[in-house]
Amino acid sequence: MAAVIRSRRGLTLVEVMISLAVFTVLTLVFAASIPAAQKACMANGQYAQAISLCQHKIDQLRAVGYGRLNYTELSDAGIIDDDPSSQPYSFMGVDQVENYLPASTAALTIQSVGTNMLRVRATVTWKPTTYTNRTNTLTLSAIITNVE
Repeated sequence: MAAVIRSRRGLTLVEVMISLAVFTVLTLVFAASIPAAQKACMANGQYAQAISLCQHKIDQLRAVGYGRLNYTELSDAGIIDDDPSSQPYSFMGVDQVENYLPASTAALTIQSVGTNMLRVRATVTWKPTTYTNRTNTLTLSAIITNVE
């Protein structure tokens, strides 16, 4: 009797089921990471926007110059809001911060740190989502000197 040798072509049902199970598990792992990636992307965008707002405000103050960093000059130049008239000054309205960051506040403080030197701080605070009580705060500081 001659032995009949069959060549097996294709996959068995068990092999197909195992590969399908592995594919399903990997798909679920990657799908679960999508919401976390979207949340991180949104947070990074908000931080970038806050940095841009603060840096813009400091650049405006540098352009005004050391001798004009007072409420009257800054308000007349449209760099700070008219209210409050004492520190910390607000720049919510003039820069329309609410359009960029949810539930936000924006403040500017100016303090003397020595002869012919002022430290300016631009601070933006916002709530990253409407369903948490957590807030994010970003502060940029700069020294502006009298170069006369």
